[in-house]
Amino acid sequence: MAEISFMYQKVRREFGRPVEFQNNEPEILFEYLPNQSLRDEYTQLDPYEREIENVPSLSEYGTNTAQIETRPKGQTHIEGGWSAAIDYTDLDDKTKYRKKVEREESYFLTCKDLFERHVDKYLKQNNAIDIYEEYFVDQTIDLACGPPSAKTVTVFQDPSPVKRTVSKISWQPDGKKLAIAFCNMKFQGSTEGMTMKSHIWDIHNPNTPELDLIPVSPLCCLQYSPKDSHVIAGGSYNGIVQLWDTRKAGTPDAKTAHPESKSIIDDSHKDPVWDLRWLMSKSGEFLTVSTDGQAFIWDIRNLQKPVESETIVLKPSDKVNDGGPKGVLGGVCIDYDAQVGGPSKYMIGTEQGSILLCNRKGKTAQDKISHCYHGHHGPVYSVMRNPHCSKYFMSVGDWTVRLWTAEDALLKTPMFTTYYHKAYLTNGCWHPARPGVFMTTRMDGVMDVWDLLYRQTAPVLSVQISEFSVNTLACTSEGRHVAVGGVDGSTVLLELSQGLSQIQYEEKNTIETMFTRESSRDRALLQRAKERKGKARKKSNTQQQRGDKEAGGLDEADLQALTKEYLSAVRDREEQDAKQQAELDARRAHLIKLIEEGQEVPNDE
Repeated sequence: MAEISFMYQKVRREFGRPVEFQNNEPEILFEYLPNQSLRDEYTQLDPYEREIENVPSLSEYGTNTAQIETRPKGQTHIEGGWSAAIDYTDLDDKTKYRKKVEREESYFLTCKDLFERHVDKYLKQNNAIDIYEEYFVDQTIDLACGPPSAKTVTVFQDPSPVKRTVSKISWQPDGKKLAIAFCNMKFQGSTEGMTMKSHIWDIHNPNTPELDLIPVSPLCCLQYSPKDSHVIAGGSYNGIVQLWDTRKAGTPDAKTAHPESKSIIDDSHKDPVWDLRWLMSKSGEFLTVSTDGQAFIWDIRNLQKPVESETIVLKPSDKVNDGGPKGVLGGVCIDYDAQVGGPSKYMIGTEQGSILLCNRKGKTAQDKISHCYHGHHGPVYSVMRNPHCSKYFMSVGDWTVRLWTAEDALLKTPMFTTYYHKAYLTNGCWHPARPGVFMTTRMDGVMDVWDLLYRQTAPVLSVQISEFSVNTLACTSEGRHVAVGGVDGSTVLLELSQGLSQIQYEEKNTIETMFTRESSRDRALLQRAKERKGKARKKSNTQQQRGDKEAGGLDEADLQALTKEYLSAVRDREEQDAKQQAELDARRAHLIKLIEEGQEVPNDE
């Protein structure tokens, strides 16, 4: 086999020569253009899902159960099938005809045939195994098994190119979807490219919104209807309220929904609608508040203007407002839960730091505000009754969280106050399942979780949600997940640990006993302070009466003699002061004369 060799020649002076680099313009050596035909065949998948399994494939067998594919579908039901001689709108005619048919022998045979043909199939279907069955429901959760924690499940980002603040979050009653309102809270802060849309997300698809809500003005608040999960009410920045029905969103490809009805701007709020709550009523009503000092109740059957008889001006009477801010107060937040506080009672937090307890059954406008609580140094951003102990409620404002006793004529001060945080508190809510757990958000991007059953002096968990301020949060009905929104347009979905989300043994009785003990202690302290003030007032009155009695023992001659003696002492004092002043002026004049003549001033002067 021939050896392959290559001879390389180079001048001797070139060996060991240092390399010199120079700056040259870029030079295209080769250009490969894209193939347009291949590019046209490319299809972008969004979202793209792919399953990867690192276990061997196994066979699957079914037993007793026939697989049924289901899909949601709407249907319009109209009653029919009646004989032509029967008026189906008349209940008596239908009842007589039904009893007549049930007495016939063919009715029994038909029911027997249906039973024999179908009941066996449905019994086998019900005999399936529930793979999600919980076998230890009553087992107590041990908090010592691990520290409280919260993990991030997903993040929902504002699809707008210019990021906006998450103003409000509302969960669908079944917990599968999330409605998020976006609004720029700065006055005249709208810029080019900023949309007014708010969005509805499916929690299993955080990449793109499922539906876009198109409001007339950016939404500051919104909430799902508790009766119909397809209906959403929202309050806008310009003061109007709007109503959406997601079933009338148009084609599935459009993914947009315009308001079905809206209020007239002249009859709406004059400031932004900061909060909204659905009320328990047959017709469908909801309550809104604004910083214009009014609370409106709207009927969805006629949304153009509010119910005039239910309108409340947030100006408590002097009898109720003891030592609080005067005048009309601006509403910021609402708390309403018919099962907790009653169907006619609701609470309003104001921007002046007061909390108003209102009752729809009041005869006059002033009677509808029954109680007023003061204590915060700034706006109250959240107020909420405890879902398990309805007599107590919490408020979030300035740098603290305060717990109060509701509807108590004696207790007007908070029974519990957290320490003053370094950052401003922006929102808070009670946990729906655990009576002693509540959550708060702060301006430094942290969410705190407090567990009063475990510790009352500090939160048991602090989670850094964002580098920016977080200002709203909403918890699911079962209490396992919490959605937290911030000013950067992101909404973080968190999953709480088992110790924070499941109720402990005898927790409700323990927390209620704790609240009752603290309120009784405050009541006793107030009563003791009141008794001390009464004793001090009585002692002062006694001393005053004794002094008057002693002064009353002098006759007129003695009083005149004392008056003459006092005036004489005052006159002598005035003459002495005048004499001393004259001597001082003479000495000063003498010194000035010596200085002007150039003579030496004696040391004794």
